[in-house]
Amino acid sequence: MNIIIPSYKRSDNLKGKDYFHMAKYCVPESQKQDYIDAVGEDRVIAIPDECDGDIVKKRNWILKNIARPLMMIDDDVESIGYYENRKGENDGEHKKKTLPKDYLMEFFTHSFEMCNQFGAKMWGISQNEDNRIYKEFLPFSLSQICLGPLQGHLDHDLIFDEKVGSKDDYDMALQQLNKYKKVFRWNKFHYICEHGDNKGGIVSYRSKDKEIEYCKRIMLKWGKKIISYQLPPRKMTDLLNAKKVNIPIKGI
Repeated sequence: MNIIIPSYKRSDNLKGKDYFHMAKYCVPESQKQDYIDAVGEDRVIAIPDECDGDIVKKRNWILKNIARPLMMIDDDVESIGYYENRKGENDGEHKKKTLPKDYLMEFFTHSFEMCNQFGAKMWGISQNEDNRIYKEFLPFSLSQICLGPLQGHLDHDLIFDEKVGSKDDYDMALQQLNKYKKVFRWNKFHYICEHGDNKGGIVSYRSKDKEIEYCKRIMLKWGKKIISYQLPPRKMTDLLNAKKVNIPIKGI
């Protein structure tokens, strides 16, 4: 199993470097030494600068050059969380737990096995840590999306669509569901990460105009009945998170 964290201009602010202690950082050649200084040479994979440029190109390089099973985790993910032993919907905060880092390899291995047994080619975890919408009665699903901050890939020939830019993770999930009819997602587990204000990465080149264009492109590709965004946006988060994702597949 390969665990890869694509990163860009964040060598001094790697949120999960100690938690995901077995992961290697995939970085442009021009930033190689900065990352070696931060995490050590054995945890750095350098790629040509021309293969970097944006997160979509880098993710595709990883898919094409790193053997499966393959974990891809964003560099602003700090840890994996979950809830347990809640008595009611409002007592979640003191029931919040963090998956121990010593259990990560076992968790990843088990997740790939579950993914394979269900006939899916990609797995992930919930993108929302809000305890008010956590479903104790639905620990996993097969017909929902899982996004870029944490994805596990088995052998498949799909690649991220560079035309939809920062919506590439939504698009990949839709591609998987369209072709294989399943994506294995742990609803019990969620990633804890810092988006938006974390310098470097996609933040270094993200703009409102670009995000609007990417929203339009993915809606044109799949149709507004499948995925839609609030346009014009009332706030920036309207461009970052889909307003609606409707997967026309029966099942959990």
